Amino acid sequence: MLLHMLVFTRPDALSATTKKAHDLLIAAAESQGHELRIFSDMDCQMKFGNHPQVVIRGHNVADIQILFVRANLSGAKLQFRRTLIKQFELMGIHVLNREEAVMNAKNKLRNLQVLTEHNIPIPKTYVVSHAGDLDAALKDIGRFPIILKTPSGSQGKGVAIVESKRGLKSIIEMFDNGEPIVLQQYVKEASGKDIRVFVVGNRIIGAMARETTQRGEFRSNFHLGGKVSMADLSDHEKTLAMAATKACSLDVAGVDILRTKEGPRVIEVNANPGLEGITMATGKDIAGEIIRFMVQNA
Repeated sequence: MLLHMLVFTRPDALSATTKKAHDLLIAAAESQGHELRIFSDMDCQMKFGNHPQVVIRGHNVADIQILFVRANLSGAKLQFRRTLIKQFELMGIHVLNREEAVMNAKNKLRNLQVLTEHNIPIPKTYVVSHAGDLDAALKDIGRFPIILKTPSGSQGKGVAIVESKRGLKSIIEMFDNGEPIVLQQYVKEASGKDIRVFVVGNRIIGAMARETTQRGEFRSNFHLGGKVSMADLSDHEKTLAMAATKACSLDVAGVDILRTKEGPRVIEVNANPGLEGITMATGKDIAGEIIRFMVQNA
């Protein structure tokens, strides 16, 4: 079977992480007797008129039975990329993950909103736009340190730990342009550790524990040098991961969970989870599971 994947990265600007994910998916497709063709948003033109169309350089749109979207929706092309995913949906092509689902995950503020709407426990979180909003937020969140995030960061980028109100105020004043900043409770007992649960369809296909290996580093991301190992999930953690995935309407998701004294807390749901770390940690053919899911839904 011929399968297709849409990516939002220039071919000449692939990171090692992205290239590795592509290689794993291509190899998994070939091992199952399928061909995976990858194209970029830069190859696409949208046509409007009697009905929505997409023209893809070097590809026949009529061949697309199912489209897997690995989307980094950020930057100046955000609206174009969102519309492009939607255009494929309007053409009647089965898309994994759909535009609304991708935005539920990629937009961190929307992600927090969806999780809260579905009563999924998260750490205490505030979104502020200027330093004058700090006092009320800090009073509720509690003691320092505190986690600061930008709404569009990924793979640990755009995340910082702040040790004092003075330092936090200075940082927010530096970004005092009306852009929101996410302030989140720091979970001391997590101590640079979290759990990534990988969900495909209605199944959890793997889970890994991530732990920072660098002194003074609080981010556990594999791409930042974090150590990964297979994780055993409690029934509660499994239920939370599936509920978070369903709340965001995702077909393929990476759900990040912190283990706290009050129980597990979901910190983020990813629509574009990396493959290398989870494959290494679990020893499972994660890419193969994604390919099988694509074929089943084609």
